[in-house]
Amino acid sequence: MRLLYIYIVFILFIGCSCSAIQETSKHQMEKGLYNISNQHNKKFYTLIEEDKITLHPAIKTKDGWLANTDSASAIYLRPDLANKEPVKFITRGFDLDVLTILFKYRPYTAGFPNQLNTNFNAAGYIGHRSDYYLLFYDKNPLNAYQRRISHFAYSLGFFGGIGATNINPFVTSNQIQSEYDGVVITKGIVGLIGVGNLTFGAAIGFDHLMDKNHKLWIYQGRPWAGFTVGLNVN
Repeated sequence: MRLLYIYIVFILFIGCSCSAIQETSKHQMEKGLYNISNQHNKKFYTLIEEDKITLHPAIKTKDGWLANTDSASAIYLRPDLANKEPVKFITRGFDLDVLTILFKYRPYTAGFPNQLNTNFNAAGYIGHRSDYYLLFYDKNPLNAYQRRISHFAYSLGFFGGIGATNINPFVTSNQIQSEYDGVVITKGIVGLIGVGNLTFGAAIGFDHLMDKNHKLWIYQGRPWAGFTVGLNVN
């Protein structure tokens, strides 16, 4: 369990450090293409300004999405000018993360009971991500409104990486007598939830031992379920 705490502290430290040095990140709403809820979920190119968000209708062409600069509307951000109805902005795209599997649950196999492993591992992730930004206004006790933008994201894709696992007589059906930490290649699918630059997810994966005892290892190529923590890097 000590490794579990080390992983969490490490990921949080990296996430906070990167948040401090990056000028932009996915959890900050930026100019770009969004589907907008109060515009029948149509796609617009948005410009984020101090007191308003300017919307240009997006036109799909053979070269991609282009903004119609001859037509524009605005969502005002000043509480005294704004429509107080919540507005949802949605953007979708490619996702790239680095992550670690905090624990792997391995089901009963070859007479060996269920296992919860926390061995070292690191992996890369690629997938498709949807980011949601909700613009809304909170009314405070002074009967004044305060603007807020909350962010939520989810992503689904594939991961692959490297890790360690305990190799001993128990997990080789007593076919070897030594004990050591074996190197495994790990891969699988994972669903992620994004909170700022950090991601949390549930994974289903498979491990392959990379040494001469791979045919003896009872978990070779068998599925496991796990929980991941990661850092968004794009």
